[in-house]
Amino acid sequence: MALLIATSLPALAARVTLRMPVYPNGQHEFFFELIEKAMEEDGHDVNLESVFNHPHLRERDMLLQGELNVLWLVQSQKRDATYIPVPVKLTNDLIGKRILLVPQGHKNDYRDVKTLDDFRKLGKVAGLGKKWFDVKVWDINALPKTEIYDWRLIYKMVDIGDRGVDYFPRGFNEILSEHNANSYLAIEPHLILQYDRDFIFYVSPKTPELAQLIERAMKKAETSGLIVRLVHEHWANNFKVLKPETRTLIHMATPK
Repeated sequence: MALLIATSLPALAARVTLRMPVYPNGQHEFFFELIEKAMEEDGHDVNLESVFNHPHLRERDMLLQGELNVLWLVQSQKRDATYIPVPVKLTNDLIGKRILLVPQGHKNDYRDVKTLDDFRKLGKVAGLGKKWFDVKVWDINALPKTEIYDWRLIYKMVDIGDRGVDYFPRGFNEILSEHNANSYLAIEPHLILQYDRDFIFYVSPKTPELAQLIERAMKKAETSGLIVRLVHEHWANNFKVLKPETRTLIHMATPK
C-alpha cells in the first residue's frame, strides 16, 4: 500500500502505512505502540502492516529495498549511512544493558566477576547474530564470540552446551519475554554488561518523505514524555524481576 502525503499542504495529516516486522515473543509490541501513538498524536491516520518470520539480515535487505519501510535497530554509523536514521532514542538506553541467558546449571559461573577483565578471563563465548552491533562491541572489548546467521538458533545452542556457545547476551528490555519463550535457559543473576547505545527507528531510503514525518512525531513523543511513559509501562516488570540495583555493572567500550 502506498504512502499518501499531501505535498501542497505540509501541515495536513497524512494517511501513513508502516510495514514493520513482528515476532512470536512479542518483542515488537513496544515499538509498534510507540510509533503508532506518536504518529497519531501528531495527527496522522496510521495503518500498520505486519511482516512475519524473516531472519534479521533479511529484514535489513527488505528495508533497503522498501519491502519494510521502518525498522528499529541499534544505532551505528554504518546503519546511518545505509538507511535513513530517525535520531531519537527509543528505550532510554535499556538495550545497551545486556544480561545473559545461560544454561540452567551455569547461572552461578559469573558470580565472582567484578570487572571486565574478570569476565574476559572466564573465556566464555557469546552467541551473537550475524553483523549485529554487539559483534563490534564484543570485538572491541576482546571478548570471544560466535556469529550465527539466524539468531533464533542461539537459544538451543546455549542449552545444548557442545556448540561452542556459552551465553546469549540480551537487552534488559528483551530478556524476560525471551526467557518466557525459552524457559529451559536461565537468566544469569549477577551481572549487567553495559555499552552506550540505543535503538532508533530507521526508514527505508525508498521512502524519504516518511522519515520526515516520523522524525517530527518522535521528537514530539520525546518532549511530551510519551517515550518514557511507554518504556515504564512495557518494562516495569523487568525492573522488578531483574533487580538491576543488586547486579554488578560491567562497563564496556562502545564502538562508533
